[in-house]
Amino acid sequence: MTKIAAIDPTTAPLDLMRQVGAYYECPRDAEGRRLGPLVGYAGRDHTGRQYVGDIYVNFAQAERHPPLLAAFSRQLAGALKARRLSHLVTSAKGFCGAPEGGKAFAYQLASDMGKDYIYPEKKVTALADATRREQAELVFSRHEPGRGESWFIVEDVCNNFSTTSSLVALIESFGATVAGVLCFLNRSGVVQDHYEPRENLIVPVVAVVQKPFGQYDQADPAVAQDLARGNVVWSPKRDWSRLAGATAAGGGA
Repeated sequence: MTKIAAIDPTTAPLDLMRQVGAYYECPRDAEGRRLGPLVGYAGRDHTGRQYVGDIYVNFAQAERHPPLLAAFSRQLAGALKARRLSHLVTSAKGFCGAPEGGKAFAYQLASDMGKDYIYPEKKVTALADATRREQAELVFSRHEPGRGESWFIVEDVCNNFSTTSSLVALIESFGATVAGVLCFLNRSGVVQDHYEPRENLIVPVVAVVQKPFGQYDQADPAVAQDLARGNVVWSPKRDWSRLAGATAAGGGA
């Protein structure tokens, strides 16, 4: 495991992720053909199948490095200040980490900003199979938001905001409110500075990195050949060694 001795504040966040082996981008040859596997994303198309793509940011690898989390926390605080949203932090009860990727980041933010920290847990409703991840619903079982409290939702990577939507509804079911959505990476090409989880509710979205990444449904000709030969990692975090090997070798799919 790569260690970070010191954080250079001038280094771009995604470059820091590369340094700790937490960033994967499928290598290609001179003709643009994939030399490594595709990755499966959490989002699903209208048929229920996972989207796939060429890039994956594995925030679980960043969690191993407390100095890195602290650096991202400072950068996010700076982004909140730049957006003139610091008053929302002042009035908020704390940070709610979306499992699993948002939990460590939410704890870091709560610690740095002197706020409370909570998180829901996943209750599995359907097991994984060959073409999709397990499915689950969110429940509060260890701690829960209180009536009248304001909470930030914290995630590692935001894209289709399906988890975000579920968590907004769950927090509101306890009589609490959502102050905003915070994340390390917002890769959505649709949701940028604000998110509307339901009618009459618009909350700010603040990310350390805002950079859309493309994705494909499984019927897309651009990925059909790779899918046909099994050149895809459906659970990137669980099979990260394969992706790391492809990165190191410039191929090896």
